[in-house]
Amino acid sequence: MSEDIVCFEEGSGQPPWTGSANVLGEDMDHLRSLGQDGIIALGQTGGTVSVAGLDRVGLVILPSGRRIVIRSKIDNLVLLDWLVYLGEFPPLEMWHPEAGVATGDDFHSCIARLFLYEIEKVTRLHLRKEYMPMTIESVTIRGRILATRLGRRLHRLPFIPQRHRSRTLDTKYNIIVAVALDRLPMLLAKAHQNDRRMLADFRDLWAHVSRDITDPFTAVRESQWASPPGYLAALQLARLILLGASLDPHSRTGGQAFTLSLSLIWERGLRLLFNELEDVTGWKSVPDESRTRKWDDPAGQSDPARWLTADVMGEREDMRWVLDAKYKRAFGNESRSDRFQMCAYAVAFDSDRVSLVYPTAHGVTPLPVRTLLTAKVGSKMILIDAIDLPMRAGPKVCRAALEQCVRNP
Repeated sequence: MSEDIVCFEEGSGQPPWTGSANVLGEDMDHLRSLGQDGIIALGQTGGTVSVAGLDRVGLVILPSGRRIVIRSKIDNLVLLDWLVYLGEFPPLEMWHPEAGVATGDDFHSCIARLFLYEIEKVTRLHLRKEYMPMTIESVTIRGRILATRLGRRLHRLPFIPQRHRSRTLDTKYNIIVAVALDRLPMLLAKAHQNDRRMLADFRDLWAHVSRDITDPFTAVRESQWASPPGYLAALQLARLILLGASLDPHSRTGGQAFTLSLSLIWERGLRLLFNELEDVTGWKSVPDESRTRKWDDPAGQSDPARWLTADVMGEREDMRWVLDAKYKRAFGNESRSDRFQMCAYAVAFDSDRVSLVYPTAHGVTPLPVRTLLTAKVGSKMILIDAIDLPMRAGPKVCRAALEQCVRNP
């Protein structure tokens, strides 16, 4: 197997991975495609190639079988804590110390190992059959005869096509777990021997369960809607694995990639943090449809790529505040384009305050806040500033920091 490309997210303080373009061979075209899609930061100087992460953490399999492992500057346990906070992951206290979650493991291995241990619980304690409609051909009449199919298959008599209900393991939730189990060899390629042995055992035990899925996203959603006792944690982990860890249903799913968008976590997390502060600050989040402002010309009305959409918008009495989540290390060096974007938000949403919110602070006190611009437009004073919150400290600390900022603007 080719040597892994192990790189770190930009801003982690670690140098990018470097190697020879000649050694990469057929993988270079795929690397360029990943660079264009914003999955990695790809550089090339002469015959030397550099690879770094952007705003994702996880694993990508290249055509040759070589793996790109992207590591984050945020510990795995903190990332899992954010997923718990967003309702995408089972509570962390369920896993300690049995599953041995380690901050040093790569994120994809961490998720796969947790799923493997949850499979053990489901198999040992909760595995169940249910009555499901089934189509069979039998000499014994046990259900409704399918007359149309019988007319087409008279030559197969005495076998009669019929439909009946029978207890089976081929339920939606068992199928989801089984399909996710089939993805684990990719995620645990460098696993310990005990994990590989456990994986082989459970793949044998689940081999008789159907893998019939045509639409993973719909199947996962339906299986989680009314999961039986003991299955919820396994189904939440299966969702991350089958959808490639994406938090966005419109993103590409599954396949040879397992990457988590940290910028989406930061955006959704900031929105939820702000919502939770309504009772103590008086700021109330506006409905989602009110966070988008279309341009008035025909092209601006019909093209979503041109619209202005605020990540978070709050109202209190006659004041309006727009917050824009920026997953980057730019606090103190805010770009020209970001500053102009905030000015556009101030005009488009008639805002009193517009804030760039970064995730790179190291503590709560004193909370880093920078005033970028104050201006009087008509009779209204507008404030544009930058706020730095400590994402790597987890949701609870970030909430306290944001509350401090809301109370002391």
